Amino acid sequence: MYETPGTAPQPKGTVSFRLWNIPVTIKPFFWLIALLFSPFFSGHATDSDSRVLLLGLCAWIAAWFLNFIIHEMGHALAARGLFGASPKITLFGFGGVTTWQPYYSRVPGRWGNVLTSLAGPGTELAAAFLLVGILAYFHVSLQWGLTSFGPVPIPAVMVNLFASASNTPDSVYLPKATLEIFLNSFLWMGFFWGILNLLPILPLDGGHISRGFFAQIFPRGGERLAVWISMICAAFLAGYCITGKNYIMAVFFGFFAHLSWVELRKCSAPPSNFD
Repeated sequence: MYETPGTAPQPKGTVSFRLWNIPVTIKPFFWLIALLFSPFFSGHATDSDSRVLLLGLCAWIAAWFLNFIIHEMGHALAARGLFGASPKITLFGFGGVTTWQPYYSRVPGRWGNVLTSLAGPGTELAAAFLLVGILAYFHVSLQWGLTSFGPVPIPAVMVNLFASASNTPDSVYLPKATLEIFLNSFLWMGFFWGILNLLPILPLDGGHISRGFFAQIFPRGGERLAVWISMICAAFLAGYCITGKNYIMAVFFGFFAHLSWVELRKCSAPPSNFD
């Protein structure tokens, strides 16, 4: 996602650095959520070697961080390249955000904002496809499939680094297993979150893309139409998640539907005397 808010005090444990001269801030809660969502922490992953579970957890967290930073760097580099913004990235509990002060060397316009929104998931998906291409070039065993999130089809790619080895020595097995976990985690996140972020739901990137697109096509009622689409899609997916007993995602989409409803009421409200 990308926004343009102000600044706030940083909590203890916050990590800050610069990447391509873009400030990056990581809040402590970001690592906690990565840990809680890991199959190695929740017990869904099993292995007789506890070292594989521990290193697998580290590989998952590394893939989690890399996916989010690639996504937000897509927004940041697009904003800097398209209209000369000075962006900064913040990774927090359930995602990341790219922000900048409301000044830039060129006016972004509607299409500039649409392209900036598209750059995040677009870069994330491009990184996933690039990794698949590199692995295929080196003849790594790949298993292609198709999964879905409700009506949304999502590619699934599984990497098997042990396909050509019948007996792997212990000294090779541990790093190879860790690398395999990292690659599978990175590809799953890249395709799943990249496509999910393109849904026309606010405040996801797809919601911003939809809002900018319809506002450009229908100047008088385009934003209201985009908010209606956002609310309907979010409510539908919340209901789908409930039927599938995926209550965490149901809460997310339910919250997004509520945000769209609040936004829709703002669009419908008459202007006040102070506007």
